[in-house]
Amino acid sequence: MKKLYILICLIFSFTVSQAQSYEVLNYSLNSTPVNGVNIKTNLPFISSSQMITLKIEGYSYGLSAVISLDLVWYVYDGSFRNTSISSSGAYTPEIFLTNNGGFVNVYINDRVYFQRFKVTAFAKGRGEQSAWFQGWTTADEVMQGTQAVNLAYKNNFKGTVTNQGDLYSLGNVGIGTSDTKGYKLAVNGKIRTQEIKVEAANWPDYVFTKDYELSSLKETEQHIKEKGHLPGIPSAEDVKANGVDLGEMNAKLLLKIEELTLHLIEMKKELDALKVNK
Repeated sequence: MKKLYILICLIFSFTVSQAQSYEVLNYSLNSTPVNGVNIKTNLPFISSSQMITLKIEGYSYGLSAVISLDLVWYVYDGSFRNTSISSSGAYTPEIFLTNNGGFVNVYINDRVYFQRFKVTAFAKGRGEQSAWFQGWTTADEVMQGTQAVNLAYKNNFKGTVTNQGDLYSLGNVGIGTSDTKGYKLAVNGKIRTQEIKVEAANWPDYVFTKDYELSSLKETEQHIKEKGHLPGIPSAEDVKANGVDLGEMNAKLLLKIEELTLHLIEMKKELDALKVNK
C-alpha cells in the first residue's frame, strides 16, 4: 500500500511538473533602448507545436506604470493564428510576433527608460520540451524576422467598469468595434447620457457683423433646386456615409438660424414700410 502511495505521488508530481509555468526571462535596463526590446525565444515556429500563454510583468519607471501583459498565439500553416494581448496594467506598448530563423520572437516597439520585467510561459498538451523554455535572451534592436503580426489588445469587462485618474494612451478605445476610424472613442451602438458638452470654435456670431455677406433668399432657393439641401449643410448621402460632427453641425444650424433671423428682420422692415405707405 505504501509503495502504491509513493507511485501515485510520483505520477502526480510528474504531471504537475509538466504543467508548470516556466520563468523564462528577467529583463532590466538602467538606460533607454535605442530600437526597442526584442525577446528571442526558443519556441519553434512549427505548426501545431504549442499553445503558449506568455505573461510579462514588471514596472516601467519611465512611465510610472505597472507592466502586466498577457499574450496568446498559435502557429498553424506557416502563420500566427488566434493572436491577442490583454493588459491589466497601465503599460500598453505596440507588440509584434515574428518568425526569426525558425523561432518565435516577441518585439516590444517601445523606447522607455529604466524598465524591468519578468517573462513567464505556460504551455500544456502539445508535446512541449523543456529546452524550449531555456536560454531566452533580449536585444536592443529593430524587429527581426518574417510573418510579423501586430498583436491587437483585447480586454473584455463585465459589470461596472470605472477609471480613476487619467486614461492616457496613444491608442484609441472601441466599444463594440475594433475599427475606431482614428477617433479616441468609437461606439458601435446607442449611447445614453445625461449631458454632452462639445467644445466648438468659430461660433457663427460673425453673421451679425456689418461686413457679413448674407445670401439672398433667391440664391438659397436656387441652391435648393440644384442640390436638394441648404447651402453649407451636408446632404443626406454625406450624413449617411460619414455621420456628423455635433459641434460643427450645431454651429452650422445656428448660422442658418441667424441668417433666417436677419431675413425676417429685413422682411419685417419692408412690411412696416408698406403699412406706412398705405
